[in-house]
Amino acid sequence: MAAPASEVSLHFLDYWRVIRNRAAIIVTVLLLTLMTGYVVTVYVMQKMYDAKAQLRVYKEKSDVEFMGNSRTDAPFDLVFFTSEISTIQSKKILNPVIEKLGLQKEWGTRLFGGSNLPMDKAFVLLNNRVDVNVQRNSDILEIRVKSDLPKEASDIANAIMDVYIEMRRADLQTRESRGFKTLDDEIAKQGEVVQRAKDYVEELRKSLNLNMVGGGENETQMIEEEWKRKSALLDDVRAEYLGRQVRYERLNRLSTNEFLDAIVAMGIEDANLTSLRAKKYAAESDLEQMRKSGLEGNHPRIKSREAELAKIDEQINANAAGKRRALEIDVQVTKARVTQLEKEVGVLTDQVRMQKTTELAKFREAKKEQDRQQLLYDQFVIRKKQSVVDKQITNDPATIISKAEPNDMPFRPNLTINLIASGVAGLVLGIVLAFFIEYLDTSVKTMDDVEKLLDLPVLAVIPDGVGPLIREGADSPHAEGYRILRAKIDLNPKSGAGNTLTVVSGGPGEGKSTTLFNLAYVCAQSGQSVLLVDADLRRPTVHTILGIENEAGISEAMRGLGEAHQYIRATSVPNMHVITAGDMPASEMGAFSGLKLREILNDLKLRYDIVLLDAPPVLGISDGAVLAHEVDFTLLVIQHRRYPRDISMRAKRAVEEVKGNLLGVVLNAVAVKSDEAYYYYSSYGNYYYNRNGEKKPRSGAATPQRATLAKNDEQSHGSEDF
Repeated sequence: MAAPASEVSLHFLDYWRVIRNRAAIIVTVLLLTLMTGYVVTVYVMQKMYDAKAQLRVYKEKSDVEFMGNSRTDAPFDLVFFTSEISTIQSKKILNPVIEKLGLQKEWGTRLFGGSNLPMDKAFVLLNNRVDVNVQRNSDILEIRVKSDLPKEASDIANAIMDVYIEMRRADLQTRESRGFKTLDDEIAKQGEVVQRAKDYVEELRKSLNLNMVGGGENETQMIEEEWKRKSALLDDVRAEYLGRQVRYERLNRLSTNEFLDAIVAMGIEDANLTSLRAKKYAAESDLEQMRKSGLEGNHPRIKSREAELAKIDEQINANAAGKRRALEIDVQVTKARVTQLEKEVGVLTDQVRMQKTTELAKFREAKKEQDRQQLLYDQFVIRKKQSVVDKQITNDPATIISKAEPNDMPFRPNLTINLIASGVAGLVLGIVLAFFIEYLDTSVKTMDDVEKLLDLPVLAVIPDGVGPLIREGADSPHAEGYRILRAKIDLNPKSGAGNTLTVVSGGPGEGKSTTLFNLAYVCAQSGQSVLLVDADLRRPTVHTILGIENEAGISEAMRGLGEAHQYIRATSVPNMHVITAGDMPASEMGAFSGLKLREILNDLKLRYDIVLLDAPPVLGISDGAVLAHEVDFTLLVIQHRRYPRDISMRAKRAVEEVKGNLLGVVLNAVAVKSDEAYYYYSSYGNYYYNRNGEKKPRSGAATPQRATLAKNDEQSHGSEDF
């Protein structure tokens, strides 16, 4: 059961690897979609504004209630409010609103660029812009109108509310007119009862000194509001008094100089004091100069300046004393304000307390009794004079809670939501695009691709960014990858007794020259005598790596202008010599003779343990095929994720067609940081190096080898341990 789980884990890591490798594409698509979403939201999409009006709706019974209010206190009636919502959104309400605001002409001109809209079309357009909802567990309806103009939205919401209230009032009047049928002869008796109740209420009103009958509650509210305002003002003045008092006490304890410095910091110094202090500083400076010039204390000038200083100090002290008195007076004035406000708040507190006493409660009870008797009287009068009763009905079936106000903040488009949606869409699109590009990418991505495609072993994996080791030093962690390559060449069954090797690639820029040089470098470091031949006559590189001039070299030897060993040059690397490319005329570039090359190699291989030849790309140039045929061993360098797989396959076939001894593949420029599958190959070499870059001790040491790659020392065997 472990195998399936392993496969699932492997598949997930493969997907994650694709996402990491294509992170730049994903991030780019994400940023583009976010920018597009922002631009479309801010500059393209039409802005819509909303306005909300609220009103309280009451449910009435079918006929007039003579003994009470026509409203009912029944629990929330879902059917009633659903019916009212439908009514508000019906033509009965919306058509008058359209006519009242002239929306047919307005919308026809602004939205459709023509004449008046038909009423049916205007109704549909308005109905789509109106939402009516009832607030949960309440009798309040909320009318929400959407429009591309803030003021239009608020005007429509208020108009709908006004038309609905007028409609409800008219309906109520109609229902009440059907409820008054009869009349009773007790109107006079009930009128006397009502008059006595009115007289008693008037008597109480005068005794309590209320402005109007029924105005007690309003007056109480006004007194309470004044009491709250004065109380808040008292708190502020007390805080101000406390601050001034503390400031005065602390300043009063300071010396004159400290006091003056403090008031300067507080920004309350006057111009006179500033001038006096400046004069004092000038006089002190002048006196000091006189003393330094040798004048004695009894000198007239000294005495004159000292007298001037004493006078200035006296003036400064007097000014400071005045400032102290001013601060004290300021504190006293603030304290007087506190005292006055405390008196006023006390009076208002007594008035509020008095308004809530039993006397006012008695007045309210009397007023309620008057209202009850008046209600009975009205019942009889309504029965006698229906028209009078209709005029006395004052109960509104709906009241306004809040009118709609223009809202300059659009509710649509919502920038936050659109950016989130754009981000999600961009992330999904980026991931899909990343996998699609990965699907279209036919380059070599893994060692398995190489081994399955070419049927060749991967001898080394070289991380991205590795340069010539001559610049990094022998202790570079990157050298371990080339030591592994050397060890695998030695242990390869195909490596016989030969000692000449070339490195080829399918296309330019895959790193074959750097790979060849670094292989030569580690071989030279191990004690082998190495000859590096730059046989890439079209684009010579070896001399650039070594930092030497491309003087006469292998091209002159190929043309018979001397023996090859005559062009051997020493390098700064111990045990390493080089033959540069030299200067090959363009007319003779195609005359790369295999026989001449074989003759040269037979001479050079006897002089060195290893002869390494740099070659041009094997595809499109015949020189690479000639070199692969004449040398003992050939390595194929493939750059990770660069060229299509067909290039690598054709390069392999090109070597095999000339019967070259192809040992294996070097996978070069692998991005180990983004591709976890190759992390081991870079971290393995770093295992032997501490943080300071010093090489840790290892068992075994390099020893000189004989003139063949077939044998290797114990260090080479140890470096293959991975």
